[in-house]
Amino acid sequence: MTPVLFVVAAATGTFVRWQMWHHSGNRPAGTLIVNVIGAFILGVLTAAGDRSQAVGGVAGMGALTTFSALVAEMLDLWSTGRRLHAVAYGMLTFVLGVGAAWIGIAST
Repeated sequence: MTPVLFVVAAATGTFVRWQMWHHSGNRPAGTLIVNVIGAFILGVLTAAGDRSQAVGGVAGMGALTTFSALVAEMLDLWSTGRRLHAVAYGMLTFVLGVGAAWIGIAST
C-alpha cells in the first residue's frame, strides 16, 4: 500500500505546485508560497511515524517544493539586472522556510 500512497502523494504535490504557478501570475511568488507551505508541512511531519514521513515528506513535499525552480528564478532575476531582487528572494525564501518549519515542528 505504501508505494501507491507514495505515487498519489507525489502526483498531488506536483499538481498543487502546477496550479499555484498557473494561477499566481507571478512565478517567483508561486514558488515562494509552495516552498514555505512545504517547509511547514515537513516540520509537522517530523513528529509523524516513518510511513507518514516517507510518503508525505519525500513524495508529497518533495514534489510540491522545488529548489531547482528557486535557483532558476534567482538566476533569471540576477541576469536581467535585478540583483537586489534575486538576493532578497533567496533570503526571503530561506527565512520564511525556516520559520515555517519551526512553526510546524512547534505545532506538534
